[in-house]
Amino acid sequence: MKYILLTISLILGAKAVSAGSHSKDYEFPKKDCHEMFAGIGKLLEEADKEWAYLEGNPADSPDAHQRAAKIQWYIGLAANYTTIYKAFCDKD
Repeated sequence: MKYILLTISLILGAKAVSAGSHSKDYEFPKKDCHEMFAGIGKLLEEADKEWAYLEGNPADSPDAHQRAAKIQWYIGLAANYTTIYKAFCDKD
């Protein structure tokens, strides 16, 4: 019984490792990659608009903190999508 459990666990473990190696070969469709790239650009444009607003207003204005939080959110989201883009679309 002990050998059967050991054999089953080795077989299942080998299949899990094998499945993980195939994910490196996956690519998103080109249309999705182009849309993702455009979306990253739009997020950075929105962050730039918020930054321009902050530059023109004092740091102690009532909505400065909210605008800064928006910038942080836009940049963080763009960074996350950039990671996905590099992993699945930007194959050299």
